[in-house]
Amino acid sequence: MADIELTDDLILLRKRADSAWALLREVQQRRGRPTVEEGWPAEAHEEWDAARLRWSEAVDTVQAAVGAWAAESGQRRIDVDARLTSVVRGGKDPQVWPEAAA
Repeated sequence: MADIELTDDLILLRKRADSAWALLREVQQRRGRPTVEEGWPAEAHEEWDAARLRWSEAVDTVQAAVGAWAAESGQRRIDVDARLTSVVRGGKDPQVWPEAAA
């Protein structure tokens, strides 16, 4: 798997998805659970929905790019995705990548 070549675009897309995930988690941690006490106010739901949509779209984009790159390079999609995740995250949880701001 280490011999799988990754493009800069793939790496950037994964960083964008990881950044979106980290921001979604930050909203959840800051706002707490929506079912606790009286729940979230409308603006909290809007913030969470926007963050979740951004993350979902970023994941869809990276998955499509991984699939296309795997087909183009003759590699298994799962191997390309595992290599990409390993390179970007380095064994750490997803984080915000300032250079990946879209």
